[in-house]
Amino acid sequence: MAESVYFSSIEALSEFFRDGRVHFNELYVKKMAQLSIYFNRVPVQSWPLNSTTEQQGFRFGRGWYDENQPWKQINTTCAGDSCDNDFETVKMPGTDTYVWDLLRREMVSEWFCVENLLYKLFPAAQVMQIEETNMLISKHVHEEFIRGNFLGAAGFHWLPIATDANGYCGEAESNGWYVEQHTGVNEAGYNLSYIRVKSDPANLNDIAFLSLDILDDILINLQNEDDAYRLDLTEAAGVPLLDIIVPDARTARKMFFQAKESNGYWDSNAGFTPELRDLKLGIRRIIGDYAMSYDLDAPRFNADTTFNNTLVYDESDPTTWPRLVRVPRYVRVAAEEGCKYIPNTDYNNADFSVSVPWVEKAVTKWMMPAATGYGNVQMPAQDYAGAWEFFNPKSTENPFQKLGRFQAQHRIGAQISDPTLMHPILHRLDKRRDFTGSDCALNEYYAPSTPPDCYVCAGSGESV
Repeated sequence: MAESVYFSSIEALSEFFRDGRVHFNELYVKKMAQLSIYFNRVPVQSWPLNSTTEQQGFRFGRGWYDENQPWKQINTTCAGDSCDNDFETVKMPGTDTYVWDLLRREMVSEWFCVENLLYKLFPAAQVMQIEETNMLISKHVHEEFIRGNFLGAAGFHWLPIATDANGYCGEAESNGWYVEQHTGVNEAGYNLSYIRVKSDPANLNDIAFLSLDILDDILINLQNEDDAYRLDLTEAAGVPLLDIIVPDARTARKMFFQAKESNGYWDSNAGFTPELRDLKLGIRRIIGDYAMSYDLDAPRFNADTTFNNTLVYDESDPTTWPRLVRVPRYVRVAAEEGCKYIPNTDYNNADFSVSVPWVEKAVTKWMMPAATGYGNVQMPAQDYAGAWEFFNPKSTENPFQKLGRFQAQHRIGAQISDPTLMHPILHRLDKRRDFTGSDCALNEYYAPSTPPDCYVCAGSGESV
């Protein structure tokens, strides 16, 4: 958008916001597609109209047989028994029912003085900044919804423990933490502001880094659940790979060096792969059976020390488990006019985060379709996908429509089709940094004195 766009009236500016909605909505879609690590990977369905806000599904269990039963010989005597039947009974697979709900979230911006934009030197730049902020909020709301449902509803919550620097010989804890749900009036959804961990508060430091061994445990579990479970990158990469969403490059690099130190198979297969690097899924590195992608908004946590000091830990009582509190990625500070959000340095140095082995078919998102009414009951077109609409109504408090705001609404449901395929891992983050210094002495350098000016005037104007 050219910087030469200016406005001569509130009406012109308001019309620009409204007419530009189609353009900005396309911008939302493009940027959310580029920046998404969860939302765009999930299959989508349209919520059925003229139905309730709750849907019911069925999870089909596994049937099996007794692999220790003997085979039978065929009698070769004259009478023979090859036509006889001696059946063993195989149990039919059972089913479980579950439900998922259509949830809503409405958002409005603060009221702002539209007329102020008439006097800005670069009004188009400020308009674009507003729209960019709206886009990022919608993108983050969508991502957080899928991320929260995946982490909260997972059938397993892995907690690797390191009792010493050399590893751990016990069984890895596959249900070592959980996410509580919002419990306020008319509230729903998972509350990622903190998580509860199955550990004595004094032993939180024993939570281990993410490692290839814990990923192998999960890979074995996935194969136990489904011999042919989907590895999402198989077709694109040409080899079966499990996609691991990690918090940052440092986590992937640490496992890369772990793979290199193991030699053998890992040493020959750990590195950058052009086929994966060029994918739109944001794959950065492949290590053996695993492809790493980065979640820039990954939830990070620190121990809630004040709260944890009030607990009497009981492993059998999850309400006594210590709490890790979420560290926000951005913090609000005062600006010259209003407020702004800046990156939070505490986020980069947090102690814990969550990585996710991604299996696409475990979750389906259900989106509310845009609507203009039902039957003879019509209303203005409604968008439920987070598109922001400019709103400056004429009223007693706003007679000249000088005040305006943006508003958006989200309606979405998450169907957890198969929680047994969901294996998020809580782990430590490596905050150590290796810096290489120099043992060479500094130069003994002295700044020269001020040199003489060779072009000063002397005598009758000649230059010396």
